[in-house]
Amino acid sequence: MKHTYHPLLPDVTRILARQPAPNFADGLTTATHLGKPDYDLALQQYNTYIEKLRGLNLEVTVLDADADFPDGHFVEDPVIVYGDMAFLCRSGANARRKEPQSLVSHLHGLRVIPLQDETAFIDGGDVLFCADRVLVGISERSNLAGATALHRALQTVKADIRLDCVSFSGVLHLKSGLTEIAPSVMLHDPALKTDYALDWAEVIELPSAEGYGADVMPVNDTIFISTGFPTVRQVAEKYYQNIIELNMSEFQKMDGALTCLSLRY
Repeated sequence: MKHTYHPLLPDVTRILARQPAPNFADGLTTATHLGKPDYDLALQQYNTYIEKLRGLNLEVTVLDADADFPDGHFVEDPVIVYGDMAFLCRSGANARRKEPQSLVSHLHGLRVIPLQDETAFIDGGDVLFCADRVLVGISERSNLAGATALHRALQTVKADIRLDCVSFSGVLHLKSGLTEIAPSVMLHDPALKTDYALDWAEVIELPSAEGYGADVMPVNDTIFISTGFPTVRQVAEKYYQNIIELNMSEFQKMDGALTCLSLRY
């Protein structure tokens, strides 16, 4: 049985990713309490991630590592793809602002829309496409001007698309603590605090110890979840027959998770 996931989006057919560079531990992180990541182990985890995506018969492109971008393997942040549009972001983190341009030549067949407003900031990790709307987290990386610019770009594909801004605290990106595992079914890390009303969805609040597991990655009829989060596994089994569970420990140490490591379109 195929699970219909995002009515707003077509099935995923292509993946764009970038291999972590040997200096990836020099990237930005707030998770220093977890210790320094191990590069060799990170590569093992990354290669398994890519292998599992390839196993879904997707067109997978993996770019070479680039030491100029220690955070560059988190390709979801610099570009947001919707339909035939690739929106180039400007991160609130100055160290990541050159990453979007490094990806442009690899966005084959897509209309590239740069963010023109120099006061606007947005990371793809703060953008969550849901069953009937797009949520944009307002954070240290993304502001209202960035959300407005994105909405304008999305309307070139779908004129009536709904976009809601979600002010939050407690985690780095919106998708660090809130994702949609099935249409209108949300996983919530209680560390993410927000006044935004989620009453339009069923919200499953995870135990605090399982908060990291809130970042799940639906790909067509498959769900990717992180290893070690039994509540997430139990919810996933309600909606998916094909569940891929991966160890993301070394990326967790760099504030990264499943969704961060690929552009899916």
